[in-house]
Amino acid sequence: MPRPASDKRERLTDAAIDLARTTGLAEATLAAIASRAGVAQGSVYYYFKTKIDVAQAVADGIADRLAAARSDLGADPADALVAFLSAYVADADAIRAHGTLLATAAAGTGSDRAHRETLDWLTARFEELGFTGDAAHARAMHLLATVEGGAALAHALGDTSPLEREAAHLERWVESASS
Repeated sequence: MPRPASDKRERLTDAAIDLARTTGLAEATLAAIASRAGVAQGSVYYYFKTKIDVAQAVADGIADRLAAARSDLGADPADALVAFLSAYVADADAIRAHGTLLATAAAGTGSDRAHRETLDWLTARFEELGFTGDAAHARAMHLLATVEGGAALAHALGDTSPLEREAAHLERWVESASS
């Protein structure tokens, strides 16, 4: 049974994200996106006229995915921060193989939306823990830089342990900050 046309852009965006993450944005050709999404190649041009349109859809789609995932992390700020870090560890094998969604969003797109929204969310959690704006932002930057750095090493070395170690360290750091 054919899928409804109304979800075609979403399927194309999901396919573009998957390809960008697994093979790189340069390899996410319109033909490859069409094939992965199960649509005729000609219809891709209706949604993505240029490679820049594909890159923007990838960046926006990842930002949307990450925002949705963060909304499910809970109301308690310390628990939400720990859940955020746990999500990285749960995705460690995919990160080792393909890098993080944040790294994919930034690579070749020029978009900082996913990073900025993630930093804003992290900053708000630290503010809820009682830190002032500047201190909360500094802690958010430290947490994100450290976990993304561990993820980058996991990807570069083909070994999840740098990510797992950094996430465990950050979890202890968050728990001590919330005590």
